[in-house]
Amino acid sequence: MNFYSLIPIIITIISFVVMKKKCQGFIKNWISGSRPLISIHYLFPTIFGILLGNYIFQKPVNYLDGFLLICSVFFSFQTSVIVNDINDIKTDKIALKKSLLNSNYFGLKVYQNLGGYFFILSLLFALVIEYRILLIVLLGHILHFTYSSKPFRLKRFFPVSILMLALGALLSAISGYALFESSKPFLSFPIKPALFIVIPLFLALNFRDLADYRGDEKTDVTTLFTLFGLGKGRLINAFLVLLGYLSVPLILKFPPLFFAVVPLGILSFYFCLKKPFKEKYIFYIYFILIAILLIIFKLNPEIYLGPVF
Repeated sequence: MNFYSLIPIIITIISFVVMKKKCQGFIKNWISGSRPLISIHYLFPTIFGILLGNYIFQKPVNYLDGFLLICSVFFSFQTSVIVNDINDIKTDKIALKKSLLNSNYFGLKVYQNLGGYFFILSLLFALVIEYRILLIVLLGHILHFTYSSKPFRLKRFFPVSILMLALGALLSAISGYALFESSKPFLSFPIKPALFIVIPLFLALNFRDLADYRGDEKTDVTTLFTLFGLGKGRLINAFLVLLGYLSVPLILKFPPLFFAVVPLGILSFYFCLKKPFKEKYIFYIYFILIAILLIIFKLNPEIYLGPVF
């Protein structure tokens, strides 16, 4: 351990203490608006990438570097949340969607400054690990910026928007893998784990757009729901989520996993159609699957590295 590794940790702690004292209720309001469930989702691929690199290269895990990377990915996503909220002010108002920006807790300027602060933190945490990790995290920022912001705002185009979210998760996994293979992480990252991350998420992540339906419809953002209508869109989304679950054992070529994914997929199908729609239940079921997949990795990691076809 060196002193430079502690610098971003010290800066983060001091900054949050100062903001808590200056802004009453800052921590509580920020946590509630930080998309905690989807934030946790982005940490899972990072951890998976670390476990994958540890197994493939048979090198010990540097827990400090792992912690720094998780912090970097976390603050990178928090930056993307703020960038998305700023660009979705009109959409969120129409959809009556709560965010830190429309809750009257943060003014636009303060919220922009908070986004800049999280951006710098994410790069600083990555930089003290290694400059190649910094480049991967920076690429993640570029991906999320082009997703949310003009003149690109690629979230307007279905299914490109969903593919970008799935690729963001893959990028998180590659960042964890790069702790062990920093020279060519994109080229050497195994195909099967890449497909295992991208395909199920590409199929299942449409549910994230359901809460924004009214706003997206009025602001020319194309999603599954604006394309097919709310009724048909909800049904198609439910089938796609179920298909996402069923794709996992097919990609891994591990049929016993069907005993887990079938009931979990059916539960998700049910909650996708249930009114009012509660996004949190989709995440809770997803987290159960992640726990099962981590147990399988611990017992037999070769399942994740076998032939693709």
